Amino acid sequence: MPSHRTLRDVSLAAALLLTSLCAITLASGVSQQWFEWVRPPADYAARLVQDALPLRLIIALDDVFIAAYVASALLFVQFLRTSERDPLRVVVAAFSVAAGVLDLAENHHLLSLLALAEAGLPVPVEDILLRSQLSQLKWMLGHVAFAFLGVSLTLDAPLAKVLRVALVFVQLPLGALTWAVPDGLWLPVLVWLRYGALVSGFASVAFLARSSQPSLTRRPASRDDDGAVGSGARA
Repeated sequence: MPSHRTLRDVSLAAALLLTSLCAITLASGVSQQWFEWVRPPADYAARLVQDALPLRLIIALDDVFIAAYVASALLFVQFLRTSERDPLRVVVAAFSVAAGVLDLAENHHLLSLLALAEAGLPVPVEDILLRSQLSQLKWMLGHVAFAFLGVSLTLDAPLAKVLRVALVFVQLPLGALTWAVPDGLWLPVLVWLRYGALVSGFASVAFLARSSQPSLTRRPASRDDDGAVGSGARA
């Protein structure tokens, strides 16, 4: 299958999987995100046991979503066909994979903590602190990677221009604010806006990749660009 069709399918799958995760949260009232913040150990353990069934379902589905979003990011870098020496391309790939690894570690750390809580054992406060720190790092690596994708996005399609602005000037500040504000009225609003930004971003990438001739939508290279590529500089 051509790479642009694979990108379309994988990005659409990521959008649908994230939508499904949001739907489970809305239907059950359970969110994995609750466990990414520091909580009193007794409350943390009680909530793990209380939310065990939907939390297990969310984690299983999230493992599949992680594979989809990492693949989508890597395939999108390939789709853009930037210079092989472009450092942003390397950073995006590295940050995307790192975020995926941290996300998988989070899922299975939570399952381990759930097993402790179900056995009636205390959840160590050190684990809760570490979980929050690594979860924040996971999210911010993803947000920075998406912003760098926006900087690298040189397609001339109108949707591509909107996506570039959204990736650089919307999703990155939104992600940073989500962790900076105190727990209260604005935090759930920011969390759901973050979800919306991610779903729309994956859907936009799938739409951009739908064409069988994606190169037709790219900005034509100028003579200066050709010279830059030949000299090894970034086009």
